[in-house]
Amino acid sequence: MDKYIIEFIGTYFLMLAICMSVIGGLGTLAPIAIGMTLVGVIYMGGHISKAHYNPAITLAFFICNKIENSDIFGYLTAQIGGAFLATLTAGFLLESYVSLPEIAMMDLSIKIFPALVAEFLGTFILALVILNVAIAKGTSGNTFYGVAIGFTVIGIAYAFGGISGGVFNPAVAVGISMSGLAQWNDIWIFLVANFVGAAAAALVFKVTAEIQS
Repeated sequence: MDKYIIEFIGTYFLMLAICMSVIGGLGTLAPIAIGMTLVGVIYMGGHISKAHYNPAITLAFFICNKIENSDIFGYLTAQIGGAFLATLTAGFLLESYVSLPEIAMMDLSIKIFPALVAEFLGTFILALVILNVAIAKGTSGNTFYGVAIGFTVIGIAYAFGGISGGVFNPAVAVGISMSGLAQWNDIWIFLVANFVGAAAAALVFKVTAEIQS
């Protein structure tokens, strides 16, 4: 149960940072705020749950046999639940931001193929970094894992954010769809690209790295 609680809390604060920084008006500084929040919650919960905070990363760990089958439902429920509650919290703090005129007037359309490729590539490298710093034998015992992951998120958010929104996380996809930052009919783009990208990273990792016992 402790792992699920940590997954819920970590995903909650990650999603809250996304909503508060993007809708709150940080603009081009938003990826930095999000990445640094992620660094913090990774160090907070990494020793307990491995700090997935992302259903796609949970899939990657499953492919690498680093999560029990019995834990998968609990992880996914905690992650989606955390994102859901964070979106509601942001709505309260920002006074019903879902209906703000500037949000409603945003051009939320994305081009399907470029968005699929961007989300795939971003999730692929994010998952590959996470697997290598979290469960690779060669990096066992390192203390830089949180920084490596957080800086990767910042980098890919700047690199691909203008194309797809820089989601790289199915739980976040649910949250931004709830918030009005993305359209519900586009959510499949994030789900497909994120899960496929993470699965591809896990397969590459199994071929190129030795997994911790």
